[in-house]
Amino acid sequence: MTYIKNGLGCWYTCLLYPGMEPTNNLGEQAMREHVIMRKTVGTFRSEKGAEYYQYIASLLATWQLLEKDVYKEMGNLLRKELCVG
Repeated sequence: MTYIKNGLGCWYTCLLYPGMEPTNNLGEQAMREHVIMRKTVGTFRSEKGAEYYQYIASLLATWQLLEKDVYKEMGNLLRKELCVG
């Protein structure tokens, strides 16, 4: 009963917002490529390696969703962060 009370306000959010899907299919599809990568490689060699991969994958996915030029954005970021002309 507590489970039902705690989740009741979140379960049918899709009814409140037109266009929102009632499933998590988009989230599952977005993660699929990264799960396959993790399983193919076996695992990441360190916590830092996994963390860096997470940041880079998030940036690339965000730029793709915003329909930005991924190569240009990565170049801009690297120039800014590395202080290279």
